[in-house]
Amino acid sequence: MGSYDAAVKVILSHCRQAALEYFLALEVVESEIMELPQETASLRRSDFPIRVRTPEGRLFIVLLEVQSRWEAELPLRLLEYDVRYRLKTGLSVLPAILLLTPSGAVMDRFEDEGLRYAFRVISLAALEARELLKTGNPCLYPFAPLMKGGVDLFDEAERALTDSMPAGPDRADLLTGMALLSGLVSKELPQRLLIRRRDIMMESVAYEMIKKEGYDEGMQQGLQQGMLAEGREMVLEALAERFGPVPPDIEDLIMAKESRRQLKELHRLALRVQNIDAFRKVLTSSL
Repeated sequence: MGSYDAAVKVILSHCRQAALEYFLALEVVESEIMELPQETASLRRSDFPIRVRTPEGRLFIVLLEVQSRWEAELPLRLLEYDVRYRLKTGLSVLPAILLLTPSGAVMDRFEDEGLRYAFRVISLAALEARELLKTGNPCLYPFAPLMKGGVDLFDEAERALTDSMPAGPDRADLLTGMALLSGLVSKELPQRLLIRRRDIMMESVAYEMIKKEGYDEGMQQGLQQGMLAEGREMVLEALAERFGPVPPDIEDLIMAKESRRQLKELHRLALRVQNIDAFRKVLTSSL
């Protein structure tokens, strides 16, 4: 299972019923993830076979396949799972695909000669993130970045999730799942979330996936670059405040600095040096 599938698994471990009700419009009083024994070493397994009971007492299986991207053989693979679970359990099956990214090749039925097979497709890119937030259910907010307008609403969804849930593993898992899923639409969003909530997310059992995807390392690199940029800006502002516009040659030399220690020394120098020429002399001698 890939990191995005695993992220959905983490999210659904806390909000399976909410997802079934919102994405499939089901009324659910009870649900549980099923495990069927593997008959052969090569036998594929459905992502999320969920036994569902409705208020009317109807019992059936939802086969929820999570796909980060559409694959041409997906309908037949879903049919394989469908038939196997019908034969094993004797229950009816509702097959569904949760598609995490947009695709122009999506279909909700497969036809070939005598074979006709229909299934549900939930394309997150076709859903409105604002409508999801209106549910008031923070359990679903990790899916928001993948929906229409979700990137713009990312910070709002993250704050709402964090503020409305008590501290603990549930909140940590959902924030971690949100970071992983947002990586499908932006490499910056997971790092932004890590900078703000890393202390919370480290409590999650899924945090190792963050490291595997490189977002943790990317966050550290981003912080380092941010501190260097801030250091350069502080030197330039100090010079401009004391001596007026900074000459281009001096600005270029400062912008080329890649050492925080050197930038701190230059900032102290800019605050006490007598004139800009004296600053230039020290700057050029330090190269």
